[in-house]
Amino acid sequence: MTTDSQLPTTTKAVRVFEHGGPEQLVHADYPLPPLGPRDVMVAVDTASVSGWDLKYRSGQLTGERLPGRRALPMPQQLGREAAGTVVAVGEAVAGFRRGDPVVGVVHPENPYASQTYRGLGNLSTGVDVPGHAGLGSYAQYLVRDQRLWLPLPKHVDLEQAAVLLWPYATSHRIVLDRLRVRLGETVLVCGASGGMGEATVRLARMAGARVTVTTRHADKAGLLKEMGADHVVITADRAAAAAELRDWTAGTGFDHAVDFTGDADLFRLAVDALRLGGTICPAAGNQRTGGHLPLTMNDLTRLEMTVVGVRGARHRDALEVLDLLAQGLIGIRIAARYPLSQADRAHALLENSTDLVGRVVLKPAS
Repeated sequence: MTTDSQLPTTTKAVRVFEHGGPEQLVHADYPLPPLGPRDVMVAVDTASVSGWDLKYRSGQLTGERLPGRRALPMPQQLGREAAGTVVAVGEAVAGFRRGDPVVGVVHPENPYASQTYRGLGNLSTGVDVPGHAGLGSYAQYLVRDQRLWLPLPKHVDLEQAAVLLWPYATSHRIVLDRLRVRLGETVLVCGASGGMGEATVRLARMAGARVTVTTRHADKAGLLKEMGADHVVITADRAAAAAELRDWTAGTGFDHAVDFTGDADLFRLAVDALRLGGTICPAAGNQRTGGHLPLTMNDLTRLEMTVVGVRGARHRDALEVLDLLAQGLIGIRIAARYPLSQADRAHALLENSTDLVGRVVLKPAS
């Protein structure tokens, strides 16, 4: 049995002390919080690098605050996703033992919040999301409350668990709950080269839909097809792209559209590609440029369209996704791997690459 004197008291980790470019990521030794009675200490196998990490690091989200959530702290330890192996547990922990494989909860719920009672635990207040107000996963070791970890079957790949839970759980909510995609329908995904896009494509296909994706870069088309898209449309020429989208649906338009880009022009392209009575989900989190969405009251009336929002996933979405992973039914493409000490290079790649398809991960044990 591991004693307190044998447990690590510090961890290699990456934190941000000032907003700016990738050079602001500081890799160093930082103190670990003591192991409390309900805490679980985990040695991190894999952490992900996401577009949200880039926004936090650069200061794009400075001053933004979700209702009922604490403001983003500074300094900040980034990283929403992590999977690893239990090193030690507190005396009051039930369900976890040393050596167990686990994945971090990416959408923690407050069981006592009114939103949770209404079935909207993803919107619950009074919780700190890891990598946001709570310490994130860019670390060698993490100490978190047992409620912030989920057990994994022994046969599940830790890397896949780390990078899959967030995008698939959110996409599960989008596809099955917000859009309610059905067999034989058509779905348009703008911004499919990231984790959320890939998960949405795969889950929509599993639901029986045909899926078209858009990209600005022709050199991504082959990988997007491999990922499961039925059709890929290059949007460099918007007029030609609009005509191609209309032709692919034989002039009727798409039943559903999801936008992960935050690009106003692409959102407008998606609106114009909808069929009568279609549904669109702007899922990028924030718009790339200022101003309003290019959507008019006439659009809503003319198409009798539905616009649905999404903010994360519920706990049940996460559990259903982990079940799909355990059965080997879902996966996600890994585009690049870096040691924790090269988090700055991982950020630069994700920020600047024009041909990247898949997730970028950090390997703290490397």
